[in-house]
Amino acid sequence: MTARELCSVLYVDDDADICEVVQTTLCVIAGLEVHLAGSGEEAIDRAYECRPDLILMDVMMPGLDGPSTLRRMRDHVLLEKIPIAFLTAKVLPAEIARFRAIGAIGVLEKPFDPARLGSDLLALWTRAQITGHGPRVGPPGSRASSVDSSPGSRFLERANRDVAHILDMVQRVINGDASALRDIESLAHSLHGSAAVFGFPKVSALGGAIERLVGRATAMTDRARVAREAVLLKRIVVQAGLLAGEVDAAAKAVPDGAPLLRTGG
Repeated sequence: MTARELCSVLYVDDDADICEVVQTTLCVIAGLEVHLAGSGEEAIDRAYECRPDLILMDVMMPGLDGPSTLRRMRDHVLLEKIPIAFLTAKVLPAEIARFRAIGAIGVLEKPFDPARLGSDLLALWTRAQITGHGPRVGPPGSRASSVDSSPGSRFLERANRDVAHILDMVQRVINGDASALRDIESLAHSLHGSAAVFGFPKVSALGGAIERLVGRATAMTDRARVAREAVLLKRIVVQAGLLAGEVDAAAKAVPDGAPLLRTGG
């Protein structure tokens, strides 16, 4: 199995000082792109936005703690494959076994040595891939094209995949899996916010429109829900088609972007 390079990490901790130390350590010493979240709830939103290669999380956090956040992420189709490790003072063998049992790839000890944190994390990442617990490796060259392109192009590549996921999840809802609505809403919310940041207002507006439609679908409780939900799902499909076209148009407009969306045929 070919090991994929570790490039980006999401670190989750309610202690702002530790977040700063971890971010500086992994950026400066290990050369990684590091995103931060201050709670389990925020971690789920951030993971949708930045799609890190790996998530490193504190165990003890107010509200949604580390293990609960891991379990919640495993319920989201686009987050379930992201490897998760814990950084914690709880390093007794029984605790480590419990964390592995719920899906963590490993545990790093607090307090940590900043000089070794990057190499220790990389060792967990590599071991997880060798043992089959890491992410699936993409087609040859897929990572390089992402790294070499501009941030705007990388966003559009991700947006292209997200549109396909939205359409797949609409089909899941049609087939009776109402839980997929939550993933559609999360993806649309992420596209709405991220597209605005990267300067794609039309993509942002369409993402917001899909998010609002899903919100209306999930809010319905009366006996007419099935019929009305079917109408809303058709509207979501239409909006997703418009979104796909807008992402394609935006990709053609950026300097290093080629058409990212493909139609049948």
